[in-house]
Amino acid sequence: MDLYLEARESELLMRLLEYRLGELRREIHHTDRRAFKEGLKADEAMIENILAKLKTPAAMGM
Repeated sequence: MDLYLEARESELLMRLLEYRLGELRREIHHTDRRAFKEGLKADEAMIENILAKLKTPAAMGM
């Protein structure tokens, strides 16, 4: 799947993902249930992967 975003859209998406990543990390820290924590960690890894892709020059249309 290809997704083309303008610079401002890409910046907004990155800010939203970074904000959610911070919330997710706090939630992971405060969660005691192992299975739930593992699911949150999987989401954390996926968000980090998406952010890495968004931050590459190719993803920004350069």
